[in-house]
Amino acid sequence: MTEVLDIRTLADLLPISDAPDWLRAACRGDTNPEAWFPFPTQDYGYALSVCANCPIMLQCGEFGRATGQSGVWGGRNLDRGRVQ
Repeated sequence: MTEVLDIRTLADLLPISDAPDWLRAACRGDTNPEAWFPFPTQDYGYALSVCANCPIMLQCGEFGRATGQSGVWGGRNLDRGRVQ
């Protein structure tokens, strides 16, 4: 049996996207977008607290890991797709 992966494109999660999942994202329209991509010495607390109540947190985290993203994705601090 072949497993089908649900890999999303970055456009699925961007604010310009009209993807249904993005419309439900807790961070959508946030006035502090830099919080998701802080320098290593900055605090991730704000982004993590917003992610904690997000209905697409799991999908977002899967996307970040699968595509090698850095920053806060799905309530996790990632560095090139690896959880820190």
